[in-house]
Amino acid sequence: MPIQRIPLADNIGSRDGTLDKDARTTNVVFEKSGQHHTIIKRPGLTYVTQITPVTPPQLALSQGMTNFKENAICVVDNVVYKFDTGFLSVSTIGATSSTLNRSYFAKMILDSKLFFHNTINGYTWDSTTFSTVTLPEAGPFVPGTVFLDNWIFIGSSSSNKIYSSYIGDPSQWDANSNLVFEQTSDTLIGIAKHLNYLVAFGKSSTQFYYDSGVGTDTYSPLLPAQSYTMEVGCASGDSVVATDNTVLWISYTKTHGRSVHLLDGVSPVKISTNSIDKIIEKDSLSKVSAFVYKFYGHTLYLLTLHNTGVTIVFDVEEKVWYQWTQWAMASSDQPNAGTYFESYFRPTFYAQAANSGWVLDDDTAALYYFNSNIYQDNGQPIYCRMITPIIDNGSTSRKFYGRLEVVGDKVDAIMRVRHSGDDYITWSSYRSVNLNSSRPQVYLGGADRRRAWEFLHTDNTPLRLESAEIEFRIGEMDQEQNQGRRG
Repeated sequence: MPIQRIPLADNIGSRDGTLDKDARTTNVVFEKSGQHHTIIKRPGLTYVTQITPVTPPQLALSQGMTNFKENAICVVDNVVYKFDTGFLSVSTIGATSSTLNRSYFAKMILDSKLFFHNTINGYTWDSTTFSTVTLPEAGPFVPGTVFLDNWIFIGSSSSNKIYSSYIGDPSQWDANSNLVFEQTSDTLIGIAKHLNYLVAFGKSSTQFYYDSGVGTDTYSPLLPAQSYTMEVGCASGDSVVATDNTVLWISYTKTHGRSVHLLDGVSPVKISTNSIDKIIEKDSLSKVSAFVYKFYGHTLYLLTLHNTGVTIVFDVEEKVWYQWTQWAMASSDQPNAGTYFESYFRPTFYAQAANSGWVLDDDTAALYYFNSNIYQDNGQPIYCRMITPIIDNGSTSRKFYGRLEVVGDKVDAIMRVRHSGDDYITWSSYRSVNLNSSRPQVYLGGADRRRAWEFLHTDNTPLRLESAEIEFRIGEMDQEQNQGRRG
């Protein structure tokens, strides 16, 4: 019998912008092993506390989180909380305006003061005093706030102006200290810091600004770096994430529409595939969240499209896309409230503090930290799922399948396997494979001309897989027909 090795590490595929068909891998990361990729289960979530009490499926809207003096500052339902990472305690430090907008943070040098805004109002916190700040205009302000050379910068979506605070003092702003984002007659969408530049994203262009060295409290220090202007814009300011010498965001160009780009130096590099572009085009982008998480040599850009309910993850080192999900309860603003389902990845905001990666979910004010040594999310299973492309072994002749063996580390767990022979429309019943046996295999039977496979692991164990090995034979009549055609 011919034997085929099927790789399980497949990039996300999508023919129509959904994940109903085609290949994908869920809740894993890939690692290069020789010429192949090995699949490893993602870290689990360890529950820490609720920032504010709420009983699911009732909703508590999380609006932002950041690290300040190695503690986590969280905004939930317009209340600002400090989570003490040493004592694991929560205290209230202030309140924001009535709008339930997201909050955007920037810290002064040496964590002397924290500034943030919620697109309408500004606030500061210095570990002692929480204050509301009078901003230079009524706004609304675009996503993002930038600390650069002892100034804090915010951008207005109504006037297209980028304002700078007093030097070293984000509690004071002068309306004259601004620069208009107008070099390309575009509309300001968001701002971020990259290298020594403030990056201003428009709808269809991006402009870099640098500190001219001549700014004052009433005169903007910014000047445009005109040679770096890009004809790549931004489709969602909330998708912009700056991290370690790069920025990632959902981009927009007049020629190609929506994609995902990152900055390599000052050059935009497209990192999304055609399938990812379709998924992004399918969503209205009215609610988007994104953050970067790093572990074990992986830099992961987690992008959640809330309207279509999907979290897609780009691995910067491996240059591949995954899907991440979470087994979670539907909130009161979702269908079938109070029931569990495989949801998008609920952690929406991230802060690195006290050597841990803390995440705040979007609807229950639950605070977790990523834990590479556990294999569940707060006691709930992680659905590690690998769906292959449709495989025909180079021929549409009918294949009769025999043995299937999973190639990977031995763990005390079960892998469930099923297949589809009609383009992902119907699936066989799951068959169980014991991953701890000397030969983790199952005898299948059945025949198809083209077949896709699904491998599903939900046990509370680690997982490290390389491939699946499948035996098959081509039907005798098909073989005779093939030989006749060759003759």
